[in-house]
Amino acid sequence: MRNKKSNMRKMLIILSLAILLVGCVNAQNNTIEINGIEFELPDRYLGGELKNDRYALDNVFSIECIDNNVGNEIGLWACENDFEENIMIEGHPVRHYSQYNQYVHANQSHAYFASGDSVYEITWTGEDIDSEIKVLIKNTPKSNISKDEFYNMLDESIDIYKSARIDQLNSDAEYNYLESRLNSLYSQDTGDDSNLNQILLTFYR
Repeated sequence: MRNKKSNMRKMLIILSLAILLVGCVNAQNNTIEINGIEFELPDRYLGGELKNDRYALDNVFSIECIDNNVGNEIGLWACENDFEENIMIEGHPVRHYSQYNQYVHANQSHAYFASGDSVYEITWTGEDIDSEIKVLIKNTPKSNISKDEFYNMLDESIDIYKSARIDQLNSDAEYNYLESRLNSLYSQDTGDDSNLNQILLTFYR
């Protein structure tokens, strides 16, 4: 009888250890590290790829450190969005944009937030910051960047992005105009380069 009880205890201990081990493995699989900060992913966002400080699951969800490219990452969403808000989540300043995305046929959100000394971007399908996204942000280290400094940095990055886009548009317009003038000259086949030189001097001096 004692042997049966002893065997039962051993089986229960082994079973408990197995369950605990499986739980630990699942917990590790739920955690990713980006730029030295750990993120605990909700189950529905598992199965993505972690590469170059960016975790992505198809067009559904992503997390990325954008310290080296804040302007380009936030610029487009800052210029084209249906909804914008600044909020605080447990010591993290957050800027949230939402817009309907015709490629995924759903609303898509981008949240930019500070954790430690870095800026991160989270994207997901949906127009609201749901509880899972809030918990994900909340569980990262608090921001070392003040709220005002963070939002000012984003605004300055957006201004730089807009200025660069305007310069590019102007450059493209000049190039297209020059190309059309050159095509016009070639079609006339005058053999005179004076007009060509004048165009080049006008637009590229």
